[in-house]
Amino acid sequence: MIFPSRLRSLTVALAVLSVGESIEAQIKASLGMSKKEYIAHEPVIATVTLTNNAGRDLLIHTDGRTTLNWLDFEIKNSRGTALSPLAAMNFGAVTIPAGRSITRSVDLTGTYRVTEPGRFRCKAVIRLPEGGGQFVTNTAYFNVTQGRRVYSQRVGDPARGNVREYRLSIHNTSRKSSLYVHLIEIRTGRTMQAFRMGDVITSKTPKATVDRVNNLHVLFLTAPGIYAHGTVSPDGKHLGTKYYNPAPGRKPALATFKDGEVVISGGISYDPKAAAQSRARLRKLSERPPLTYR
Repeated sequence: MIFPSRLRSLTVALAVLSVGESIEAQIKASLGMSKKEYIAHEPVIATVTLTNNAGRDLLIHTDGRTTLNWLDFEIKNSRGTALSPLAAMNFGAVTIPAGRSITRSVDLTGTYRVTEPGRFRCKAVIRLPEGGGQFVTNTAYFNVTQGRRVYSQRVGDPARGNVREYRLSIHNTSRKSSLYVHLIEIRTGRTMQAFRMGDVITSKTPKATVDRVNNLHVLFLTAPGIYAHGTVSPDGKHLGTKYYNPAPGRKPALATFKDGEVVISGGISYDPKAAAQSRARLRKLSERPPLTYR
């Protein structure tokens, strides 16, 4: 005989199990990272994919009865410590059409302290409205490193409190090496910007200097025989990258004029896109069958 109190407990347990099963049947969720290796302070992008298998359109939104968002993240560092969000995340309502998938990409750098070197593991938490329950995705792993600094230069006027520091660092992986730029606000120590400039061949150390308006100019060997010249403004904007081949008997170098202008000497302008298109045309011509004369 089942007593009434035990019957009520059993009923609640079965109801919870039923909700969990219906969630799994309605929505499939997965989490992926934009890459596995990041350098400190660059955007760490997590992408959540939700697939609707309910046979009808689904509306997901934050439940008004709680302050919790419908999408959240559980992140732990290499010591196993759970990271608390530094700022609130607000995600608007989304509709997932029947049989379709949607994705949401989130920069974790601005919300969690994932700027310290180490290995992190991350899960996404999805909460369904109106008591629909919650579930978590797979676990995604990523590493954060400092990289090897190869250059630093401060610019700005201390009297105005706008001193900033450019930092160049090289990040090595098993497949390639990348050159990164960091822009640091000296007064607060805050990293204003961090981004990847491109592939770099480390056998030749990148060269850098600033011009009369404090733009950073960086010259580095990005591929065999190909040099890249990237420019960054004092507010952290990437102003573009141009490419060069060595001139006969010379190699590209940064040259500064008396007026503070910085230019490239010893280089011949090179367009990677045009070169790739030219190679593609030659390949197509070589693939044509030989002509037969009668």
